[in-house]
Amino acid sequence: MRNTLAIAKKELNVYFTTVIAYSGFGAFAFLMGLVFVSSLNRYVELQNFYMGQQQPELAARLNFNDMIITPMFTTGVWMFLFFVPFLTMRLFAEEKSSRTFELLMSAPIGSFELVLGKFLGVSVIVVTMTALPLVFPFMLDLYGQTALGRPVDWAPVLAASVMFALLGIAFCSVGLLISSLTESQIVASLMTFAILLASFVLPMIAGRLEGDWRAAVEYLSPVAHVSRGIEGRLLVADLTYFTSISVLFVLLTQRVIESHRWR
Repeated sequence: MRNTLAIAKKELNVYFTTVIAYSGFGAFAFLMGLVFVSSLNRYVELQNFYMGQQQPELAARLNFNDMIITPMFTTGVWMFLFFVPFLTMRLFAEEKSSRTFELLMSAPIGSFELVLGKFLGVSVIVVTMTALPLVFPFMLDLYGQTALGRPVDWAPVLAASVMFALLGIAFCSVGLLISSLTESQIVASLMTFAILLASFVLPMIAGRLEGDWRAAVEYLSPVAHVSRGIEGRLLVADLTYFTSISVLFVLLTQRVIESHRWR
């Protein structure tokens, strides 16, 4: 465990001593903020319209989470398709291209410790990114007030944030494996992006299938799983799905790295 934490700390130092983390955090928060503000304006406009028309019952039907939180996290999911490949492309590919990978292989550290340390390092970055959007509803809940009172229902917001984080971590495990297969960061980034994008296309393929095949293909795609979470529903099946994806790809990466010791 000590070696794993040392590797994770090293990865975090790389992210925070370069522009990688700061540029990622800044761009992510900015884009999520734009979606939040745009959705909030639409919510307020509709609320004021219904109240002005003396129709408070229609204003009461406006759901803050459906109109603001869900679009914000949905946008974040698509943003992860671009951010995660950028974050994970260097994990092993950079080590190979700079010829430091051989030193890691000869160091007194297990391949699983090495893989887990790098995975934890990038996962901390992604989890931090998923926490940034919570600032917007928090500030609104703290200072905002509407005719209907405080709008933020925190239970589904936190549930959406948890599922959002699990999705990001699962994506990181995919990028980790791809980075271990090549010494080119560009190739690693493009391959990771292609695989993640393909996983979002699976529901379109499932629509042309029937029976068990359709159910199986739909289950393999993260779309339905993350959609339920973003809507505020945390199901054991969805939590198991993302956890299994992360464990599977971390173990596959460990096998790839271990194979280098025997070459």
